[in-house]
Amino acid sequence: MRLRILLALTLVASATLGTTASGEPDRFGVTYVPGGASRVAIEKAANQADGSAWIDYVRKAEHSTLVVRRTKPGRAEVHTELTDVWYVIDGGGTLVTGGKLVDAKTIAPGELRARASSGGIARHIGKGDLLDIPAGVPHWVRGIDGKELVYLTVKVATPPR
Repeated sequence: MRLRILLALTLVASATLGTTASGEPDRFGVTYVPGGASRVAIEKAANQADGSAWIDYVRKAEHSTLVVRRTKPGRAEVHTELTDVWYVIDGGGTLVTGGKLVDAKTIAPGELRARASSGGIARHIGKGDLLDIPAGVPHWVRGIDGKELVYLTVKVATPPR
């Protein structure tokens, strides 16, 4: 019990944008984050101008794990060498996948962003939904239902197609 309280306090105290909020992995390399701790951490995370905030829990060359909170629609994006696996924790919104980015800009190697996408499939996503977005596929949170959309993302390194 004392360890859980300490871990929860550590998560809250270190819940700043782009930081590892989970502490050190155990001796086997396992990172454990109690269920309520990620929600507390993301509530405290700093909001960006685009209405997003995130907490990195694991960041390795082959994969990373983060929790994202969006309070406004985002920009359309493509990761050319990362597959995104999303699990919606809370809230809902409209996600557009596929199609083409509109006026895309490269912001980092393998990372493109755009104001929108066209020709994709729009679907409503909500609590409990699971998505696997392959590398190279445009995706865009076009709308938010209510106050927020919160989701777990696992980014997996994927060789270029």
